[in-house]
Amino acid sequence: MAENDKYNPLAMTLRYLKNFLGDRNVASIAPTSRATVRRVCSAIDFAKARVIVEYGPGGGVFTRHLLDCMRPDSRLIAIEKNGPFAKELRSSINDPRLSVVCDGVEKIVDILKDHDIEEVDYIISGVPFSFFSEDVRRQLVKDTSEALVPGGLFLVYQVNPEGLAELLSTAFEVGKPKREPLNLPPLCIYTAQKTAAAAS
Repeated sequence: MAENDKYNPLAMTLRYLKNFLGDRNVASIAPTSRATVRRVCSAIDFAKARVIVEYGPGGGVFTRHLLDCMRPDSRLIAIEKNGPFAKELRSSINDPRLSVVCDGVEKIVDILKDHDIEEVDYIISGVPFSFFSEDVRRQLVKDTSEALVPGGLFLVYQVNPEGLAELLSTAFEVGKPKREPLNLPPLCIYTAQKTAAAAS
């Protein structure tokens, strides 16, 4: 199981603020709330999940929860572009199921190849799509869909969801978005499923 006792909410918030001020790719000044984590992850069937990918784990609030719930033989690939966050994840979580990759999520195809992974059951993302160009956004959604097993879920939480439903619908069946007020700032949560049509 994960050895992640080093998590401290106040210290984590200070690190988020520091990284937010120093890296334009960090989207939040505070870690995701536990309420949001539980709500997003309630869509995951951990008894069946073999491979989970996390886009933009930041300080690892989702990462720790996922490892606490995952099977002993499951794998978690956490893709974090911010160097300090990636380094902290590696040093603070000692779990053989976790692989931390310091790179951009737009490299998902190559990252999965590097880890000998052909299919993923769930992908969770807090990375702001507004940070990418239109072409990169569309390619990322396409690559994400192709990485998932048929019926796999892409779970997305965003501060600014403008245009996201339409974007996700190009490769997924998208459920009704849910607002999560118990977060700073409030978030919008989307559940997008890879359909049989997308798989073919």
